[in-house]
Amino acid sequence: MNKSDFLSSLRKQLAGLSDEDAAKAVEYYSEMIDDRIESGMTEEEAVSDVGTPESAAKEILMDMPITKVVKAKIKKERKLSGGE
Repeated sequence: MNKSDFLSSLRKQLAGLSDEDAAKAVEYYSEMIDDRIESGMTEEEAVSDVGTPESAAKEILMDMPITKVVKAKIKKERKLSGGE
């Protein structure tokens, strides 16, 4: 898997978070991959070294305060009818 595929998949895994929180997490993993590439790894090795997008998303969500995750989920699920 290349960096672009990893980050795209990670963003999909974080769809329940706010755009800001998801962007911060994706940027963090992008920098982690870049650091490994600068250290001499190939792009594929660097991506493999940080794990799967699923495991990264799980780690991000576990580190996120539960109130933030719940609020983000509620906002995504609740649709206002506009008084109808």
